[in-house]
Amino acid sequence: MSPHPHWVCVQGDRWRHVGVDWANGAWVAVGYPVDGPPGVAVYDTIEQCWNANGDTADRIIVDIPIGLCSETTATPWEVDDDGEHSRRCDDVARSIISPRWSSVFTAPCREAAELAADDDAAYSDVNETNREVTGKGLSQQAANIAPAIAAVDELLLEGDGDPDVLVEGHPEVCFRAFADDPLQHNKRTAPGVAIRLKALEASTNYQAGTWRDLATALADDERTVDLDDLLDALALALTARADDDAFHRLPSPDPPNDADGLPMQMVYRRAEPFEHD
Repeated sequence: MSPHPHWVCVQGDRWRHVGVDWANGAWVAVGYPVDGPPGVAVYDTIEQCWNANGDTADRIIVDIPIGLCSETTATPWEVDDDGEHSRRCDDVARSIISPRWSSVFTAPCREAAELAADDDAAYSDVNETNREVTGKGLSQQAANIAPAIAAVDELLLEGDGDPDVLVEGHPEVCFRAFADDPLQHNKRTAPGVAIRLKALEASTNYQAGTWRDLATALADDERTVDLDDLLDALALALTARADDDAFHRLPSPDPPNDADGLPMQMVYRRAEPFEHD
């Protein structure tokens, strides 16, 4: 891969509020400066994204699990009747987004994510490692994104990443927080895009046409960024712009930390926090 990020349409000042989605092996980021319209950039690595924005951003929200189970301890995890472990934030998120619940996959344990980062690792080995630690297997989708999870984990635990700035958000939770009702359509469909844009316009300081402008800015980029990935990054960036009293976490009020001190949470923007068990 190229050692340099693929910059596209970065406007004016350095970004203050950033949303990042892992897409097709790269990281698409939408960022808002202090003033003016947002920009979009595509990075090869999460480290490049952090190095470009970490010293100026108040919040960088990434659609990647942060806070993982490990062999060290399973205490922060929910344990069901079968002895299987799961993150509380994942379970709560599924209940909140209801018909879109399947979009929240079970996060891998740290050992499985690190193994998956090895290009030579077989899915069967990653799956078995996760089963040994958590009591449950790992979906192919979760295994595919596990290298990105390991990269964020490494940035926060061994690099310069700040867990108070770089936080986890799930786009479907964010869209549900923007909307009055649960979302019925997949974001890859025309009705799904329409209802999500309508929710953004009604609930945030989103300007109509911004998504189109950002998509146009990516037209000359050598990578292929799917429209739903761009839409997710935009939703996360708008979530990052929330006032403190509208910036909430799942589970609330006090998300647990994992064995290495990283919060096991999902953030979202809403006038009032979701009620949950």
